[in-house]
Amino acid sequence: MKTRSEQGGWTKNAALLYYQAFLLYEKPEDTLKQVLGEFRAGEIGSNEAIRAYIEKNRRVIEYAVKAASVPHCDWGYDYSERIDLTLPNLFPVRHLAWLLSTEVRLLAEQGDYRTALDRCVTMHKMALHAVDKSMITYLAGRAGGTLANRAIQAVLAVMPGDVNTLQQLKAQLRQIEAAFPPLENAVTQEGQIWTAITHKEKAQVALRVLEQDFEEFTGRSYKQRIETGDEAFFERNRTHWLQAIAALVDVLKSGQPYPQTYARLDELERKQQSESVDNPDATFTALLLPTAHRLYSLTTKFHTHFNAVLTAIDLYILKAKTGSLPDALPAGMPLDLYSGEPFDYEKAPDHFTLRCRTKEDPVDTEVKQYEFKLKP
Repeated sequence: MKTRSEQGGWTKNAALLYYQAFLLYEKPEDTLKQVLGEFRAGEIGSNEAIRAYIEKNRRVIEYAVKAASVPHCDWGYDYSERIDLTLPNLFPVRHLAWLLSTEVRLLAEQGDYRTALDRCVTMHKMALHAVDKSMITYLAGRAGGTLANRAIQAVLAVMPGDVNTLQQLKAQLRQIEAAFPPLENAVTQEGQIWTAITHKEKAQVALRVLEQDFEEFTGRSYKQRIETGDEAFFERNRTHWLQAIAALVDVLKSGQPYPQTYARLDELERKQQSESVDNPDATFTALLLPTAHRLYSLTTKFHTHFNAVLTAIDLYILKAKTGSLPDALPAGMPLDLYSGEPFDYEKAPDHFTLRCRTKEDPVDTEVKQYEFKLKP
């Protein structure tokens, strides 16, 4: 007789499997936690404690792998709570990602490179499931994807050339990268979430939230405006807030090159902050508007890292086929999204470097670069 799980009753929603993994997860004590971090960073090799930790969490890993393979994931958030929305999965998902990242290192050390890369793909799928509708879950998903890409780099650095495995990985990553929702979706959702407190009847809730989140809030005129504002004040603020969000979304969807988009977002945010000094209608906008230029920078950083990994896989494939790296990047490689141009490529006997051509932030002194090691 088939179980309900085998019939699909429990596996139509990945969240049910994730929550079971959360319940079974054995958190490492502080000393082991530090050792695990050093192992994931490649600073030390495995030891008995690390191997035992993975085996204690074997069922947890199995649940995570099963969950990641399920397309649909509904965490059961109560969106009616809006600003008081609870996110019980946020930290447990991070713990699962660290657990899988540790197993990736162990599998690679043991020579099981294919399974190690499969786990990296699982981490990416988990990141997609973590990306939901709010800004905090969106950023959590991006962080999970970054951890997965770093794990891939670690495996590629030690595995022998295997064209089939590398081509399969490349195809999987292209599908995953394309599935990540754009930043403007999260910004739009954030606008809807915070609209909940721009109502007269929510004034006390707004004051409570803003006093918790903004250290200088009580010493500003903003507090007095909210305390004494009538319904018309809140309605004008609501209109101003949604217009400001719409303006950010328009810039994000404009398709302009990175430097122009970054500068335009920064300009809009500065304008809103300046306007709020004399315009009471901009009170909530000044307090709540997301730092979209920073969020845009983080998103571009994630996708540029993704493109660097995809480019590196192509180079590893060429090396596996020909025995050596090319002297220059072949045409048609993924781009450095900061400049919109191919990466600057430099090879050495034991590694190669992919370097961005434009800085992430105008105040940075150096451009970002990604180093990929070669198996001796």
